[in-house]
Amino acid sequence: MENVQTATSFVSHEVESSRLFFLDPGEDENFAVVFGGFERCSADYRIDRREFPWYALEFVCRGAGRLRMGEADVELVPGSFFVYGPLLPHTIETSPDSPLGKYFVGFTGTEVPEFLEHFDLRPGYISRCAKAEPIRRAFDTLIDRGIRKSKLAGPLCATITRQLLLMCRDDAAELVSTDTPAYRTYSRVREFIERNFLTHTTLDAIAKACDADAPYLCRLFARFHDESPYQSLTRLRMEYASRILLEGGASVKSVAAELGFKDAFHFSRVFKSVHHVPPSRFRQSMHLQWPT
Repeated sequence: MENVQTATSFVSHEVESSRLFFLDPGEDENFAVVFGGFERCSADYRIDRREFPWYALEFVCRGAGRLRMGEADVELVPGSFFVYGPLLPHTIETSPDSPLGKYFVGFTGTEVPEFLEHFDLRPGYISRCAKAEPIRRAFDTLIDRGIRKSKLAGPLCATITRQLLLMCRDDAAELVSTDTPAYRTYSRVREFIERNFLTHTTLDAIAKACDADAPYLCRLFARFHDESPYQSLTRLRMEYASRILLEGGASVKSVAAELGFKDAFHFSRVFKSVHHVPPSRFRQSMHLQWPT
């Protein structure tokens, strides 16, 4: 329980929203997860740590920021990931104009140093994945299992964390060139969708606003992403809906209306396709978890 209480002291409160879980490693001295989650940073988010008791993997899925770790000073963009550990000072700062959204997991154990060394993921490793969706989905699975806190939550989360580390390392090894007109167009459109998903709700509207051809955008997303433009748009809209349901206590009907759905039934079907449960059950299945 001491690990859980200590972990909460390292979690930033400069966030707009978050989904967190905390686990007690107990007697698992080999490879154990201590905490994990997702946070949508506020405009003033800044972490400045001189020391840290565990190892950690962080993965940026949206927004922009800056990381200073050891002697490195790099820009954070969607797809950026980095590993840090005990005694490695690091500063994470968001861009106020495009706040970070990022996943993270903290872990410990006697097998961790050898694991990271073997796969060239020593603390201080920084890279970027061109395709973020498989990693984002794996992090969502990690959070769901951590929140559930079943009897097997510990070993499950440890296994998923190993998988996440290997996925990040494997994708970084296959990193595509981002210094091309095609990638810059893809990045510009993806950022437009992330900023305007409430007002531009069709692919044609997005293509017109970005002065691009809709079929070309689909080809770009197939090349650089694991979602089509419309799938990205739908996911962002349903993530927004989930935040309203969790934080505002709004009814399903009112959320459907706010997002422009003509009826709550259609909204519920789309919501379930993203979150795997209908919005009427979402509050019970996906509530925030803090240690008691």
